[in-house]
Amino acid sequence: MMDAKHVTPSPPADLGTALHQRLIHDVLTDSRHFMEHIAEAARQSLRAREDMARTAGEHQAMLEARQRLSQLAPVMCERYPTALRNALDQAIAQKQKSTRALSSIHFDDLELMDETQISESVERARAQQMLAAAVDGPQADFDALMSAAQGLTTVRPEHNPLRPEVFLQALQSVVAQMQTTNQVRHDWMGHLAQALGSELRKLYLALIERLRQGDVRPVGFAMRQSNGKYVYLAPSEGNIAPGFGPEKEEDAPQAAQADARLTLDRLRRLLLGELTEAPAPAPAAQEDFAERFSREFEGPGAFPALEPPSTDFAATVPAAFEALQEMNQVDHMMQRLGEQRAQPGGAAGYAALRQHPGGLGQALSMEVVALMVDNIARDERLLWPVQQFIRTLEPALLQLALADPRFFSHKDHPARRLLQEITNRSLAFPHTKASGFDSFMQSLLQIAGSLATADIDGQAPFERILEELKAAWAESEQARERERQRAIEALQHAEQRHLLAAQMSREIWLLPQMDKVPGEISRFLLGPWVKVMAQARLTDPTGNADPGRYRETVDALLWSAQPELTRANTSQLARLVPKLLSKLREGLASIDYPPAQTHAFFDLLMQLHQEAFRPAPAAAPRPPQPTLPPAATGTAPSRPALPPDDEPWIAPSEAKESGFMDVAPDPQAPPATNDTNDTDGAPKAPPLDIGTWVNLRVNGQWERMQLSWIGPHNTLFLFTGASGRTQSMPLRLLNRLIEQGTMHVLTQQTVVDSALDAVAQAAMRNSLDSTR
Repeated sequence: MMDAKHVTPSPPADLGTALHQRLIHDVLTDSRHFMEHIAEAARQSLRAREDMARTAGEHQAMLEARQRLSQLAPVMCERYPTALRNALDQAIAQKQKSTRALSSIHFDDLELMDETQISESVERARAQQMLAAAVDGPQADFDALMSAAQGLTTVRPEHNPLRPEVFLQALQSVVAQMQTTNQVRHDWMGHLAQALGSELRKLYLALIERLRQGDVRPVGFAMRQSNGKYVYLAPSEGNIAPGFGPEKEEDAPQAAQADARLTLDRLRRLLLGELTEAPAPAPAAQEDFAERFSREFEGPGAFPALEPPSTDFAATVPAAFEALQEMNQVDHMMQRLGEQRAQPGGAAGYAALRQHPGGLGQALSMEVVALMVDNIARDERLLWPVQQFIRTLEPALLQLALADPRFFSHKDHPARRLLQEITNRSLAFPHTKASGFDSFMQSLLQIAGSLATADIDGQAPFERILEELKAAWAESEQARERERQRAIEALQHAEQRHLLAAQMSREIWLLPQMDKVPGEISRFLLGPWVKVMAQARLTDPTGNADPGRYRETVDALLWSAQPELTRANTSQLARLVPKLLSKLREGLASIDYPPAQTHAFFDLLMQLHQEAFRPAPAAAPRPPQPTLPPAATGTAPSRPALPPDDEPWIAPSEAKESGFMDVAPDPQAPPATNDTNDTDGAPKAPPLDIGTWVNLRVNGQWERMQLSWIGPHNTLFLFTGASGRTQSMPLRLLNRLIEQGTMHVLTQQTVVDSALDAVAQAAMRNSLDSTR
């Protein structure tokens, strides 16, 4: 897999920005005429549909829609410029990433939607589909040129304020404001969306020509490969970016294309339990299903390479796994399981049930199971043995769906949790040779393998298997959790110290003596020393206001760093210096602060103390002291700036406990592109959630790690590997690693959620096909 990056030798920033702004201004200025063309084209399309109507009802509906459009078109054209400006302002402010998906609808949202919302979602998806087909080609070139005009270093479609979704949003906003029936608005949208696509294509082609005339030229594309390296490709014919075309129908599961019964509305009704009235399969069918499955998977010949045959699936499959593993034939065994599942007379007595379902509810339940399992088993994040094992669970899930068809939508259902646990835990292993993967597969085959031949009449078997798997994984999970908790405690302590130190810094910064000492002294107090004070406060159980008397040391240090004052009382300074130096070193040692970072401070402090014992010069202006280091003479006393309150300082012991990374990334990594930050340069956390898996390059080796903790202020991130090894890092390093390709983020959505969302998208496609 390769990620497309667009390398932009853009024109001078001021020229490009001016052209970019001029284009937006001109589009807004001409938006009324733009909408007039759309309304007229839609009216003509409605007239043609009216003439082709086959029934009186259809003819009357088209006639009413056309007449209402003719009446309201002037109002729509008047309001469209304002709606488009609002949509543009929102797009510029949010810079939301554009998507090629038919709809943003999610499987778990369906139960919360009513029929009207389902209809609106289908309508939006159809409009998006029309636009995608209409602007295919010009949109990719337009996105690339607009990114170049803005001075961006990569193609960022979400930064193009004139993307198709913005025009569609404005159109839908105007249509929603019209005082007419829902049916008329529904009849309008298809024709309006088609007209919008045609006009938008013309607009893009005209804007592309203007950008080229403005010296914004097509550029090449940088493709980042899975190994992190880049190859560079020239633009294709027509200057179309690779990978930016519209979503293809062949990407959809074949089952969804072949069978359009699973529409979005029917899927919602299934999840709500409205299609469960159909009678269950007859007992004979259930017996035939179990008998056939047993014969195919347990009878002689099921695994011809294994002798002697056995009838105990749970006992034989693990042994077969070990034997075949040595013979490098694991693939054969898992493939055999998948083939038996799919054969008409085997475990897919499943197929017989599909040929003679007990009703619409059962037919849809079986279709959802088939789609869900197929989507999970084709997920590229899963290793092939896990994919095949998921396929062997399909008969059990089929039986469960017939007994409890709502298990799909209940995230806490034992069957769904079991699938989630298996797939999510398997992501810890980047390849089949990874440490711990063999034992992981053994646990699946020994414990969960029995589900393949079980008679399922409810959730109890899945609940039992889930508990047994958790018990089998408990020992390694406990060790992993202990490592993670130790790391979290260390990082949490660092964050607490950081927050308390920031508060103390502000208090010390306000002291009047702070503008009378050299900058090196004030920076020490506002930096390392407030960390010492905060550490003492956090670790003191007595509640003392000044544990360790470190706050008292601040006043002593400020006085001793002013030779004009100490020269008048050198005896007091002589008594103070040994105690002061001892207390300073004691405090720094309490947080294990690196001595190398305080050498300059101690050198300057000793110079200031020595100066106090020399006589004051007779002349009014004091000559510069040659013994002071350049840093001392260059930092004239003045009130210092407060240190930035951004990332916590991590003590060496805390860094060791949490695997803290605060070093330069791999020097062989590609150069950073600053894509993770916004154009304002402010560092922002990437959209990572707890549980996200990443591939992280550590000491020249790739490791699979899971994001297991984020600091409350989004400044620290902790990753944990399958073995319990931890790696933590600050936000700025996380951004840099992602930019340089030394951290690859796997898709964040869980495997099961992705599979179910794909079911919803298949239902959406069927809904579009069934209503065309």
